[in-house]
Amino acid sequence: MTLFTHALALAILSAPLFAALPVVPTKDQAALLKSHDPKLAANKKLVYDFYRIVLRGLRLDQADKYMREDYIQHNPNAETGLAGFKAYFVKLGGPKPVLDTLPDLVAIQAEGDYVTLSLVREYDDPTHPGHKYTSTWFDMFRIQDGKIAEHWDNATKPIPISK
Repeated sequence: MTLFTHALALAILSAPLFAALPVVPTKDQAALLKSHDPKLAANKKLVYDFYRIVLRGLRLDQADKYMREDYIQHNPNAETGLAGFKAYFVKLGGPKPVLDTLPDLVAIQAEGDYVTLSLVREYDDPTHPGHKYTSTWFDMFRIQDGKIAEHWDNATKPIPISK
């Protein structure tokens, strides 16, 4: 065998070793909510409950409990302010069961007034029709006076479907 043939064989056999691994949710969400700093623990719990109850459960009537009236939104698909948040999410229907956990939660990071949730996101694989792949979705929140004051995520505007 030539050097090229050996290299080609090695590349083909090694390809699966370099494939992306699926994103996997954590098994112990309660541990993620803990912190030696009581403020960080409270901020994590606030965001975690907001995500479960208001975002996933679509309990928009409880948004005021978690969010400031002057809430700042950086997702390009929703308006800023508490009213803009509610107007965006009311379109998704209403209330769904509130789960005790977030089944797709990977991690929670908290530093100062910021809390970031990392979540599993599943997508259709454009290179393998009929297959799915996972990636990570991030939501970051800024807490002010015990309420969510600002939000960022990696959302983009949808591509218009031409007719």
